Amino acid sequence: MSTNTTNETREFIIIGQERGASYCLWDVAPAPADATKRAMALEEIEVDAHDAFGTVHTQYATSAREAVDRLVISLREMSGIGSYALADDSQLDNYTAEPAPQPATAEPEPFGRAHTLSATRDSGYRVKASTTPGLPLFHVNGLPVQSPNETRDRVRAGVINSGLDWPMANVLVRISPITGKDGSSVGTSGLDLAIACSVLAAAGQLSGECLAGAAIVGELGLDGAVRVPYDLTNTIRTIAADGATTVLVPSAAVDDVATAGVRVIGVSSLDEALAVLTGHWHHPEGCAHCGDDCDPHRPCTPATLCPACEDDSPAPF
Repeated sequence: MSTNTTNETREFIIIGQERGASYCLWDVAPAPADATKRAMALEEIEVDAHDAFGTVHTQYATSAREAVDRLVISLREMSGIGSYALADDSQLDNYTAEPAPQPATAEPEPFGRAHTLSATRDSGYRVKASTTPGLPLFHVNGLPVQSPNETRDRVRAGVINSGLDWPMANVLVRISPITGKDGSSVGTSGLDLAIACSVLAAAGQLSGECLAGAAIVGELGLDGAVRVPYDLTNTIRTIAADGATTVLVPSAAVDDVATAGVRVIGVSSLDEALAVLTGHWHHPEGCAHCGDDCDPHRPCTPATLCPACEDDSPAPF
């Protein structure tokens, strides 16, 4: 059986090194069709190529061979050297490969919003994340520190090194004090885990409703491990005073932060935190509808039943 494919013009990314009288090809491949992914890929490739004293070009063509040939012709004209050609040590595997069929248009990245609660030792915070179309940027506003760079680096590295996909989107996290009064900068690393979980929920990698019913406190390591932030005991007291009844904390500190009136659940990694949230293990035992097989929903609290429990509750006389 044979298949007919139409060679359509597409953009190729070409990586190599200009050597005055020749061009050494290192690699050539189709550019991502999605504009955001293309920008992300080019940024990373250009850094690597620059470090190796190479260059990055883009060229529209129907095949990798045609794209490279067009680039070489252009470089020949610019150099004025009639013998300008590919260097003998060029990497030609992708150059000589048969053109691949044009891939189907990728499904759009999910965009949305999510929020949860967290705290430092002297202030509770609302953590709200949004992912919107655009270049893959990551901003954290409202941290009570002069520079949020360390927080952003820990969160992004922790997500990626946990084997999760960082959203190819414009990611914005807004952090605001629950009481309207900012706390000190001490212990702000304890907001890391809440930031990571809210970003992943906003990007559709878990339901935003899974975050309901729990505050989240923990520093995120570059490897995705959850570490104990400074003065966690007082941090738990602070978030409890702001109304939290269940708090996810680092496993290493569960016995140290047990506080009357607050249910404490230990997690040792970002992956484990997501398992707790998606499995509804953070919801109070009084909710009969929590479990692995039920859909995400608002949990029961001592004051209010979840919608499913309300529907099943006896009618008043």
